[in-house]
Amino acid sequence: MTDVSAETPLDRLTSYGRPTDDFFVRHHWPAEAPAVADWALVLDGEVTRPLRLSLEELQRLPAITVTGVLECAGNGRSLYQPSVQGLSWGKGAVGNARWTGVRVSDLLERAGLKAGARHLHAAGTDEPPAGESPFYRSVELEKALADAIVAWEMNGEPLPPLHGAPARLVVPGWAGEHWMKWLARLSPQAEEREGYFMDQEYRYPVRPGPPGVEIDPAEMRPITDLLVKSIIATSPSAARVGVPIPISGFAFSGAPDISKVEISDDDGSTWTAADLDPRRDPFAWRLWSFLWTPRRPGPIRVTARATDSRGSVQPREAVWNPGGFLHNGWDSIEVVVADSAVR
Repeated sequence: MTDVSAETPLDRLTSYGRPTDDFFVRHHWPAEAPAVADWALVLDGEVTRPLRLSLEELQRLPAITVTGVLECAGNGRSLYQPSVQGLSWGKGAVGNARWTGVRVSDLLERAGLKAGARHLHAAGTDEPPAGESPFYRSVELEKALADAIVAWEMNGEPLPPLHGAPARLVVPGWAGEHWMKWLARLSPQAEEREGYFMDQEYRYPVRPGPPGVEIDPAEMRPITDLLVKSIIATSPSAARVGVPIPISGFAFSGAPDISKVEISDDDGSTWTAADLDPRRDPFAWRLWSFLWTPRRPGPIRVTARATDSRGSVQPREAVWNPGGFLHNGWDSIEVVVADSAVR
Protein backbone atom coordinates (compact mmCIF):
# COMPACT_ATOMS: atom_id res chain seq x y z
CA MET A 1 0.00 0.00 0.00
CA THR A 2 1.34 3.41 -0.89
CA ASP A 3 1.49 6.31 1.56
CA VAL A 4 -1.71 8.17 0.68
CA SER A 5 -3.27 11.30 2.12
CA ALA A 6 -6.15 12.79 0.14
CA GLU A 7 -9.10 15.03 0.97
CA THR A 8 -12.50 15.18 -0.68
CA PRO A 9 -13.47 18.16 -2.89
CA LEU A 10 -16.16 20.16 -1.10
CA ASP A 11 -18.65 19.94 -3.96
CA ARG A 12 -18.73 16.17 -3.42
CA LEU A 13 -19.68 16.52 0.25
CA THR A 14 -23.36 16.95 -0.51
CA SER A 15 -24.96 13.62 0.40
CA TYR A 16 -25.91 12.13 3.75
CA GLY A 17 -23.59 9.16 3.27
CA ARG A 18 -20.26 9.86 1.58
CA PRO A 19 -19.46 7.24 -1.11
CA THR A 20 -16.43 5.22 -0.06
CA ASP A 21 -14.49 5.97 -3.25
CA ASP A 22 -14.70 9.70 -2.48
CA PHE A 23 -13.88 9.40 1.22
CA PHE A 24 -10.76 11.18 2.46
CA VAL A 25 -7.72 9.08 3.34
CA ARG A 26 -5.14 9.67 6.06
CA HIS A 27 -2.61 7.51 7.86
CA HIS A 28 0.75 8.09 9.46
CA TRP A 29 2.88 5.23 8.22
CA PRO A 30 2.75 3.28 4.94
CA ALA A 31 1.19 -0.07 5.71
CA GLU A 32 0.13 -3.28 4.05
CA ALA A 33 -3.37 -4.36 5.01
CA PRO A 34 -3.04 -7.64 6.90
CA ALA A 35 -4.15 -10.76 5.07
CA VAL A 36 -7.50 -11.84 6.47
CA ALA A 37 -6.28 -15.41 6.95
CA ASP A 38 -3.41 -14.20 9.16
CA TRP A 39 -5.22 -11.44 11.00
CA ALA A 40 -6.74 -11.59 14.47
CA LEU A 41 -7.90 -9.07 17.05
CA VAL A 42 -6.29 -9.56 20.45
CA LEU A 43 -8.08 -8.41 23.62
CA ASP A 44 -5.87 -8.42 26.68
CA GLY A 45 -4.88 -6.18 29.58
CA GLU A 46 -7.34 -5.72 32.46
CA VAL A 47 -9.57 -8.65 31.49
CA THR A 48 -10.13 -12.05 33.04
CA ARG A 49 -10.44 -13.96 29.74
CA PRO A 50 -8.00 -12.68 27.08
CA LEU A 51 -9.32 -13.28 23.56
CA ARG A 52 -7.90 -13.74 20.09
CA LEU A 53 -10.65 -13.43 17.47
CA SER A 54 -10.39 -13.97 13.72
CA LEU A 55 -12.47 -11.84 11.36
CA GLU A 56 -14.85 -14.75 10.88
CA GLU A 57 -15.29 -15.10 14.63
CA LEU A 58 -15.90 -11.36 14.98
CA GLN A 59 -18.54 -11.45 12.26
CA ARG A 60 -20.45 -14.19 14.06
CA LEU A 61 -21.07 -11.82 16.98
CA PRO A 62 -24.15 -9.56 17.10
CA ALA A 63 -23.51 -6.67 14.70
CA ILE A 64 -24.60 -3.05 14.74
CA THR A 65 -24.53 -0.34 12.06
CA VAL A 66 -23.93 3.29 13.01
CA THR A 67 -23.79 6.37 10.80
CA GLY A 68 -21.15 8.82 11.92
CA VAL A 69 -18.70 11.53 10.95
CA LEU A 70 -15.03 10.73 10.63
CA GLU A 71 -12.90 13.89 10.61
CA CYS A 72 -9.13 14.15 10.71
CA ALA A 73 -8.14 16.23 13.73
CA GLY A 74 -6.05 18.38 11.37
CA ASN A 75 -8.89 19.18 8.97
CA GLY A 76 -8.71 22.92 8.25
CA ARG A 77 -5.07 23.21 9.37
CA SER A 78 -4.24 25.44 6.39
CA LEU A 79 -6.75 28.03 7.67
CA TYR A 80 -4.80 28.87 10.83
CA GLN A 81 -2.89 32.15 11.01
CA PRO A 82 -0.06 32.22 11.74
CA SER A 83 0.46 28.98 9.85
CA VAL A 84 1.46 25.76 11.55
CA GLN A 85 3.47 22.73 10.48
CA GLY A 86 1.80 19.54 9.36
CA LEU A 87 -0.28 18.24 6.48
CA SER A 88 -1.91 21.33 4.99
CA TRP A 89 -5.52 20.16 4.89
CA GLY A 90 -8.24 22.38 3.49
CA LYS A 91 -11.79 21.57 4.57
CA GLY A 92 -12.29 18.14 2.95
CA ALA A 93 -10.64 15.74 5.42
CA VAL A 94 -14.06 14.69 6.68
CA GLY A 95 -16.83 12.30 5.69
CA ASN A 96 -20.04 10.69 6.90
CA ALA A 97 -20.45 6.94 6.48
CA ARG A 98 -22.26 3.84 7.71
CA TRP A 99 -20.01 1.62 9.80
CA THR A 100 -20.92 -2.00 10.63
CA GLY A 101 -19.25 -4.07 13.30
CA VAL A 102 -19.46 -5.29 16.89
CA ARG A 103 -19.79 -3.09 19.96
CA VAL A 104 -16.60 -2.74 21.98
CA SER A 105 -18.77 -3.20 25.09
CA ASP A 106 -19.82 -6.66 23.84
CA LEU A 107 -16.22 -7.66 23.20
CA LEU A 108 -15.08 -6.53 26.64
CA GLU A 109 -17.99 -8.30 28.28
CA ARG A 110 -16.90 -11.54 26.61
CA ALA A 111 -13.32 -10.89 27.75
CA GLY A 112 -14.38 -10.19 31.36
CA LEU A 113 -13.52 -6.53 31.88
CA LYS A 114 -11.94 -5.85 35.27
CA ALA A 115 -13.20 -3.06 37.51
CA GLY A 116 -9.91 -1.13 37.61
CA ALA A 117 -9.76 -0.36 33.87
CA ARG A 118 -10.27 3.30 32.87
CA HIS A 119 -8.72 3.56 29.39
CA LEU A 120 -8.82 1.41 26.26
CA HIS A 121 -5.43 1.16 24.55
CA ALA A 122 -5.53 0.55 20.78
CA ALA A 123 -2.81 -0.54 18.36
CA GLY A 124 -2.76 -1.36 14.66
CA THR A 125 -0.48 -3.45 12.47
CA ASP A 126 1.24 -0.49 10.79
CA GLU A 127 4.91 -0.21 11.72
CA PRO A 128 6.74 3.13 11.87
CA PRO A 129 9.93 3.80 9.92
CA ALA A 130 13.18 3.30 11.82
CA GLY A 131 13.59 5.87 14.56
CA GLU A 132 9.93 6.98 14.53
CA SER A 133 7.36 6.42 17.25
CA PRO A 134 4.57 3.87 16.81
CA PHE A 135 1.08 5.29 16.37
CA TYR A 136 -0.57 4.20 19.62
CA ARG A 137 -3.66 5.78 21.15
CA SER A 138 -6.04 5.26 24.04
CA VAL A 139 -9.72 6.08 24.46
CA GLU A 140 -11.43 6.80 27.75
CA LEU A 141 -13.15 3.54 28.61
CA GLU A 142 -16.46 5.23 29.42
CA LYS A 143 -16.62 6.55 25.84
CA ALA A 144 -15.55 3.24 24.32
CA LEU A 145 -18.19 1.30 26.24
CA ALA A 146 -20.92 3.78 25.30
CA ASP A 147 -20.28 4.29 21.58
CA ALA A 148 -17.27 2.54 20.03
CA ILE A 149 -17.42 -0.39 17.63
CA VAL A 150 -14.91 -2.58 15.83
CA ALA A 151 -16.03 -2.19 12.22
CA TRP A 152 -15.42 -4.48 9.26
CA GLU A 153 -17.82 -2.81 6.84
CA MET A 154 -18.06 0.72 5.45
CA ASN A 155 -21.21 1.77 3.60
CA GLY A 156 -22.38 -1.82 3.31
CA GLU A 157 -19.16 -3.15 1.76
CA PRO A 158 -16.08 -4.79 3.26
CA LEU A 159 -13.77 -2.18 4.72
CA PRO A 160 -11.24 -1.17 2.01
CA PRO A 161 -7.52 -1.55 2.75
CA LEU A 162 -6.97 2.24 2.71
CA HIS A 163 -9.64 2.59 5.39
CA GLY A 164 -8.21 -0.03 7.72
CA ALA A 165 -9.20 -3.52 6.57
CA PRO A 166 -9.81 -6.07 7.92
CA ALA A 167 -11.18 -4.03 10.84
CA ARG A 168 -10.83 -0.61 12.43
CA LEU A 169 -11.92 1.09 15.61
CA VAL A 170 -14.84 3.52 15.17
CA VAL A 171 -15.31 6.12 17.93
CA PRO A 172 -18.38 8.22 16.97
CA GLY A 173 -18.14 11.85 18.05
CA TRP A 174 -14.38 11.77 18.60
CA ALA A 175 -11.64 12.95 16.24
CA GLY A 176 -10.15 10.58 13.70
CA GLU A 177 -6.84 9.82 15.42
CA HIS A 178 -8.81 7.54 17.77
CA TRP A 179 -10.29 5.52 14.88
CA MET A 180 -7.38 3.07 14.74
CA LYS A 181 -6.95 1.47 11.31
CA TRP A 182 -5.70 -2.10 10.72
CA LEU A 183 -6.73 -2.73 14.32
CA ALA A 184 -4.78 -5.54 15.99
CA ARG A 185 -5.10 -5.06 19.75
CA LEU A 186 -7.49 -3.63 22.31
CA SER A 187 -6.22 -3.53 25.85
CA PRO A 188 -8.15 -2.03 28.78
CA GLN A 189 -5.75 -0.47 31.28
CA ALA A 190 -5.92 1.61 34.43
CA GLU A 191 -3.80 4.42 32.98
CA GLU A 192 -3.89 6.44 29.78
CA ARG A 193 -1.55 5.31 27.01
CA GLU A 194 1.89 6.91 27.03
CA GLY A 195 4.02 7.74 24.00
CA TYR A 196 4.71 10.49 21.48
CA PHE A 197 1.25 10.49 19.89
CA MET A 198 -0.40 10.86 23.28
CA ASP A 199 2.09 13.00 25.23
CA GLN A 200 3.28 15.37 22.48
CA GLU A 201 0.89 15.19 19.51
CA TYR A 202 -2.89 15.44 19.19
CA ARG A 203 -3.20 17.79 22.13
CA TYR A 204 -5.39 20.88 22.46
CA PRO A 205 -4.94 23.93 24.72
CA VAL A 206 -6.63 23.84 28.11
CA ARG A 207 -6.74 27.65 27.97
CA PRO A 208 -6.51 29.59 24.67
CA GLY A 209 -3.40 31.70 24.22
CA PRO A 210 -2.23 34.31 21.71
CA PRO A 211 -1.93 32.98 18.14
CA GLY A 212 1.61 31.99 17.25
CA VAL A 213 2.81 31.51 20.83
CA GLU A 214 4.05 28.00 21.47
CA ILE A 215 2.24 26.04 24.18
CA ASP A 216 3.84 23.48 26.47
CA PRO A 217 2.26 20.05 25.89
CA ALA A 218 1.68 19.91 29.65
CA GLU A 219 -0.68 22.88 29.22
CA MET A 220 -2.74 20.92 26.71
CA ARG A 221 -4.99 17.88 26.91
CA PRO A 222 -5.41 14.96 24.50
CA ILE A 223 -7.96 15.69 21.78
CA THR A 224 -11.24 13.86 22.24
CA ASP A 225 -14.60 15.27 21.04
CA LEU A 226 -15.08 16.95 17.69
CA LEU A 227 -15.95 20.62 18.02
CA VAL A 228 -19.19 22.06 16.64
CA LYS A 229 -18.66 23.00 13.01
CA SER A 230 -20.52 23.89 9.81
CA ILE A 231 -18.96 23.87 6.34
CA ILE A 232 -20.34 25.45 3.18
CA ALA A 233 -20.09 22.83 0.44
CA THR A 234 -21.80 24.47 -2.55
CA SER A 235 -22.62 28.04 -3.55
CA PRO A 236 -22.66 30.07 -6.78
CA SER A 237 -19.77 32.52 -7.01
CA ALA A 238 -21.93 35.19 -8.64
CA ALA A 239 -25.44 36.49 -8.04
CA ARG A 240 -27.79 39.43 -8.66
CA VAL A 241 -29.51 41.69 -6.16
CA GLY A 242 -32.99 40.36 -5.38
CA VAL A 243 -32.48 37.00 -7.11
CA PRO A 244 -32.33 34.04 -4.66
CA ILE A 245 -29.43 31.57 -4.92
CA PRO A 246 -29.03 28.20 -3.17
CA ILE A 247 -26.28 27.60 -0.63
CA SER A 248 -25.78 24.24 1.08
CA GLY A 249 -23.45 22.40 3.39
CA PHE A 250 -23.20 20.14 6.41
CA ALA A 251 -22.65 20.49 10.15
CA PHE A 252 -21.49 18.15 12.90
CA SER A 253 -20.22 17.99 16.45
CA GLY A 254 -18.99 15.62 19.12
CA ALA A 255 -22.38 16.23 20.69
CA PRO A 256 -24.98 13.74 19.48
CA ASP A 257 -26.70 16.19 17.11
CA ILE A 258 -26.85 19.63 15.49
CA SER A 259 -29.75 21.81 16.60
CA LYS A 260 -29.41 24.64 14.05
CA VAL A 261 -27.32 26.22 11.32
CA GLU A 262 -27.48 29.96 10.70
CA ILE A 263 -26.41 32.16 7.81
CA SER A 264 -25.19 35.77 7.90
CA ASP A 265 -24.29 38.22 5.12
CA ASP A 266 -23.35 41.12 7.40
CA ASP A 267 -20.36 39.71 9.30
CA GLY A 268 -22.48 38.20 12.04
CA SER A 269 -24.59 41.25 12.93
CA THR A 270 -27.72 39.27 12.04
CA TRP A 271 -28.35 35.58 11.46
CA THR A 272 -31.09 33.61 9.68
CA ALA A 273 -31.76 29.90 10.23
CA ALA A 274 -31.01 27.48 7.40
CA ASP A 275 -33.20 24.46 6.67
CA LEU A 276 -31.94 21.22 8.20
CA ASP A 277 -32.30 17.94 6.32
CA PRO A 278 -34.56 15.57 8.30
CA ARG A 279 -32.06 12.70 8.17
CA ARG A 280 -30.21 12.40 11.43
CA ASP A 281 -28.30 9.85 13.50
CA PRO A 282 -26.28 10.32 16.67
CA PHE A 283 -22.82 11.66 15.76
CA ALA A 284 -23.66 11.93 12.06
CA TRP A 285 -23.62 15.19 10.13
CA ARG A 286 -26.73 17.23 9.32
CA LEU A 287 -27.08 18.49 5.80
CA TRP A 288 -28.46 22.01 5.53
CA SER A 289 -29.63 24.34 2.77
CA PHE A 290 -30.41 28.04 2.50
CA LEU A 291 -31.96 30.15 -0.23
CA TRP A 292 -30.11 33.45 0.03
CA THR A 293 -31.40 36.64 -1.57
CA PRO A 294 -28.67 39.30 -1.98
CA ARG A 295 -29.75 42.74 -0.78
CA ARG A 296 -26.89 44.88 -2.12
CA PRO A 297 -24.30 44.74 -4.89
CA GLY A 298 -20.61 44.10 -4.43
CA PRO A 299 -18.47 41.24 -3.15
CA ILE A 300 -20.51 39.83 -0.24
CA ARG A 301 -19.17 37.39 2.32
CA VAL A 302 -21.74 34.77 3.32
CA THR A 303 -21.02 32.98 6.59
CA ALA A 304 -22.36 29.83 8.24
CA ARG A 305 -22.26 28.81 11.88
CA ALA A 306 -23.73 25.82 13.71
CA THR A 307 -25.12 25.17 17.19
CA ASP A 308 -25.10 21.64 18.59
CA SER A 309 -27.49 19.80 20.88
CA ARG A 310 -25.44 20.80 23.95
CA GLY A 311 -25.83 24.48 23.08
CA SER A 312 -22.22 24.99 21.92
CA VAL A 313 -22.02 27.61 19.16
CA GLN A 314 -19.41 27.59 16.42
CA PRO A 315 -17.02 30.49 17.20
CA ARG A 316 -15.92 33.27 14.88
CA GLU A 317 -12.29 32.21 15.29
CA ALA A 318 -10.86 28.78 16.01
CA VAL A 319 -8.50 28.41 18.97
CA TRP A 320 -4.98 28.63 17.57
CA ASN A 321 -2.79 25.72 18.59
CA PRO A 322 0.66 24.57 17.43
CA GLY A 323 -0.67 21.33 15.93
CA GLY A 324 -3.32 23.06 13.85
CA PHE A 325 -6.03 20.81 15.24
CA LEU A 326 -9.82 21.11 15.45
CA HIS A 327 -10.27 24.18 13.28
CA ASN A 328 -13.91 25.25 13.64
CA GLY A 329 -14.08 28.98 12.98
CA TRP A 330 -17.02 30.40 11.02
CA ASP A 331 -17.01 29.15 7.44
CA SER A 332 -17.45 31.78 4.73
CA ILE A 333 -17.58 32.13 0.96
CA GLU A 334 -17.51 35.24 -1.20
CA VAL A 335 -20.26 35.90 -3.75
CA VAL A 336 -19.92 38.73 -6.28
CA VAL A 337 -23.35 40.37 -6.47
CA ALA A 338 -24.31 42.51 -9.45
CA ASP A 339 -26.94 45.24 -9.31
CA SER A 340 -30.31 43.98 -10.54
CA ALA A 341 -30.48 46.85 -13.04
CA VAL A 342 -27.28 45.72 -14.81
CA ARG A 343 -27.90 43.99 -18.16
